[in-house]
Amino acid sequence: MDTPRTSTGLRVVSPGHWGPDLGLVRGGSWREIVGAGIDARCRGLYAVDIDPGGSTALLSHPGEAVYYVLEGTVSVTERLAGRTADHELGAGAMVHVRPRATYTIASREGARLVGGPSPVDPGLGGAPHVPGETAGVSVHHRDRPGLLVPFISADARLVVWLGAGAVTANMNYVVLQPGERNKEHVHAESEDTIHILEGHGTAENVTTGESFPFGPGDTVHIEIGIWHALAADRGERVVSVGGPCPADTDMLRAAGVDVDALTSPRTGR
Repeated sequence: MDTPRTSTGLRVVSPGHWGPDLGLVRGGSWREIVGAGIDARCRGLYAVDIDPGGSTALLSHPGEAVYYVLEGTVSVTERLAGRTADHELGAGAMVHVRPRATYTIASREGARLVGGPSPVDPGLGGAPHVPGETAGVSVHHRDRPGLLVPFISADARLVVWLGAGAVTANMNYVVLQPGERNKEHVHAESEDTIHILEGHGTAENVTTGESFPFGPGDTVHIEIGIWHALAADRGERVVSVGGPCPADTDMLRAAGVDVDALTSPRTGR
């Protein structure tokens, strides 16, 4: 197991430091990457591996949840009053779950996902809520972003974001080309979580002046109020998913978004 890479307010979590299987998948595993085990509150990020024919337990949360499909195809089945709604997702897809929606994730041929309830659900895996009348599951894809944010990178895609109805469980898809670096930034009310899909680079804790290398499978978690940046400074393209939870409205306003219009009562948020 490698040495933990941590500083005040920023840590790099490698697969060797993921938590134990929580037993939430029949035929597979569900392991904490970011959550209560590292004192995270705003973002729960889990490695969900589903074997062929496997399925999660019936899940629901008091808050929102979001997932990204890394490999394979999954079926997300939402239980509604008197019926079910099925959603088929392949690699690159994202699924957002509204509070108290009741659902399972299954795969016929096997799949891998990252995601989970955000904020962290202290009762994860407990008794599900009573199915409601209104659908609470929506499907998205990394190639259909709702907003591009060029000050994060030349290819920073907000996919599951405030404009899509996600308040506390967001999922971005970000590509840093070799030599590219984020503009230094801070989230005043959000934890930032960046799961590395591809490439090696450096995570910078600008607040403390420390920096740490990262690679595929690592997750960079930044606490509220910590200035930080990521750099693709090792000659490789860096691809990641994640982002600040809850939605960083200051960042959205800086990107030109009318946040007040998105959060007005007529939007239902």
